[in-house]
Amino acid sequence: MHLTVTNRMPSSNQSPKNMNHQAKYILLQILSVMLLASCDNELTKSFESKPIAMGRINDVVILCDKNIFEGSVGDTLVKYFESAYPVLPAEEPIFDIRHMTPEDLNAKPLKRELRTYVLVADVADTASTTTKMLRQDLGEERFAKALKDPAFTSLAGQNKWAREQMIIYLFGNGKENLAKAIRENFPTIASRINKHDQKNLSATVFGIKDHNQELSKLVLDSFGMEMRIPGLYKLAVNKPNFLWLRLDSKQMNQSIVIRRFPYKDKEQFSMDNIIKMRNEYGREYIHSGFADSYMTTNNEDLPTYQYTYTQNNVYVREVRGIWEMENDFMGGPFISYLLHNDAKGEVVFIDVFVFAPGEEKRDFMQQLDCIVKTARFPQILKN
Repeated sequence: MHLTVTNRMPSSNQSPKNMNHQAKYILLQILSVMLLASCDNELTKSFESKPIAMGRINDVVILCDKNIFEGSVGDTLVKYFESAYPVLPAEEPIFDIRHMTPEDLNAKPLKRELRTYVLVADVADTASTTTKMLRQDLGEERFAKALKDPAFTSLAGQNKWAREQMIIYLFGNGKENLAKAIRENFPTIASRINKHDQKNLSATVFGIKDHNQELSKLVLDSFGMEMRIPGLYKLAVNKPNFLWLRLDSKQMNQSIVIRRFPYKDKEQFSMDNIIKMRNEYGREYIHSGFADSYMTTNNEDLPTYQYTYTQNNVYVREVRGIWEMENDFMGGPFISYLLHNDAKGEVVFIDVFVFAPGEEKRDFMQQLDCIVKTARFPQILKN
């Protein structure tokens, strides 16, 4: 920034007193500009000096005192954060958690550079190092509110020790209130963490070869639906009203199947009908090396869940469960989506499934879900 001061002779009607006031005013302006520039440089320097946060998706550091984590509050934390991811053949947790204390971060500063922290503190225990950290981060006014207001139990912050870092504060006055805060806030916290992980998840899915424009165009031409297909996917089967895309590697196979039907009534969105849709195509198209083998849905011995929501202005019914190969020993998780393209009076059925024997499957299913969540109908978005 440049500041230009023009010197001029005082007019005959300017007194020495006025001249002194004018000189002081100009001096104050110069000092203010210098101070602001200095502060701006310090803030920029401070932000630029922070490293980029590191870590995998679904990794969460529980930051609390040892006695909190090893007691009843810790049991509540584990119960919710390590509850089963829906739906997998073998149980896998929603999040991979590890416990640290503030002393651990001070002993090894690199531990401050992870992506996601959940700080858990009992505000009644003012001698606790975690509570002291919470108090400093919240400030005295909000800390006083945390002591008095039972409804004020959580807050979220960013970039405390590193860029692209998130820290969620969970607190309560007393251990019982703290456990209650965990139970009540967990759905919102899980949603925040998943949203925070979305950038890294998308980079994992599309980062190697971006997206396959040829297959994306095929989906658009065949089903009137835009969907970003990762570059490593290949075309397995292309028939009228049936498209099977797949990614094969040494450790797993990921598949995406797309079909389309005229919209008739809301009964098409029932779980029974969606399972019927996937069983129909499974019997016709998905086989193994054994005679008379075909893919089917096991919704009798194993749980099946359904969800309803709006995605990109489209009504969606989602069903999660386990698929098996009839007359063969194969199986894995699936997610079926039925999307209502009301602009064309149609429903589009998308089914994704994983075959990865001996491998954990949570992350593979999240990758497929990330792909499907890019689906949109241009006509609806324009409206």
